[in-house]
Amino acid sequence: MTMIKTPRDNSIGAQMHLASQALRRRMHHRIHKLGYQCSMEQLSILEVLKFNGAMNMSEIAHALIKENAAITRMVDVMEGRGLVERKSIAGDRRAKAIHITKKGMGVFDDLIPKLVLELKEATSCITKEEYDEVVRIMKKIIKHNQGL
Repeated sequence: MTMIKTPRDNSIGAQMHLASQALRRRMHHRIHKLGYQCSMEQLSILEVLKFNGAMNMSEIAHALIKENAAITRMVDVMEGRGLVERKSIAGDRRAKAIHITKKGMGVFDDLIPKLVLELKEATSCITKEEYDEVVRIMKKIIKHNQGL
């Protein structure tokens, strides 16, 4: 498919967005082809819970640079599918911690190796050095803008 030419062709923000969308679409396609009903955003929630333990909604939102409302909606769906569960936090009747379930762990552990291979194929058009440089630059941009 030929890209439509616009003044945004030289915009780093526009190009990052387009690259992200293209990769997300490819990963979603692969996930659904494997028979899972899970988004990359939901996998990100499973990932932070797997590697950091139980977290509240605000902590998850901060870790993923998302709005609390968006995280709440995703967690509601994930809880309905048995991927996560809410548990009361001792000493605070209103606060809930989000925990990854055994089913959520299984989905994550099954999908991630397959998606890593898919990402390698998706980025096979660039060298290892270019890949590492892009990651380094993206981390720098994220760090610079994270507190806003």
